[in-house]
Amino acid sequence: MAMLVILLLIAVPIAELYVGSVVVDRFGFGPALLALLLAALLGIWVLRIAWRRRPRGADNALLVVAGLLLLFPGFITDALGLILLLPPVRALLKVWIGQRVDRGLAAMNLTVLRWDDQSGRLQRTDYPGGDVVSGEVVPDPPPEPPRPPGQIE
Repeated sequence: MAMLVILLLIAVPIAELYVGSVVVDRFGFGPALLALLLAALLGIWVLRIAWRRRPRGADNALLVVAGLLLLFPGFITDALGLILLLPPVRALLKVWIGQRVDRGLAAMNLTVLRWDDQSGRLQRTDYPGGDVVSGEVVPDPPPEPPRPPGQIE
């Protein structure tokens, strides 16, 4: 995972510089700069909308990511941000992220409460697995009361 992050930190700026130079060669410096400025303004607008929306959930988180991608200078990140603004793309990503989180929680043998749209209530989700040991909870004995000073047993 660390190698992937390092690779992205090196590869993304190089790819952005290359794509930026191609766009400037093709359309000129002025239109390229204007496109980057408009994308940054769109990113600020998306971030403001996402921040004000209630309830804050996975859709809002993906809108914040889209706004940040639009805010960062570069045509590749702008394209990814614009793609992430599309509702069907966000819906697919929510399902994919949810499945990955469910698998991770199942691997850790955790119980989660999730919202059920049909009943309108929180439902318990059990992730079976692991060894189950039956037992009984035994409370600790009550502490002995303090003895008065000078009392000998």
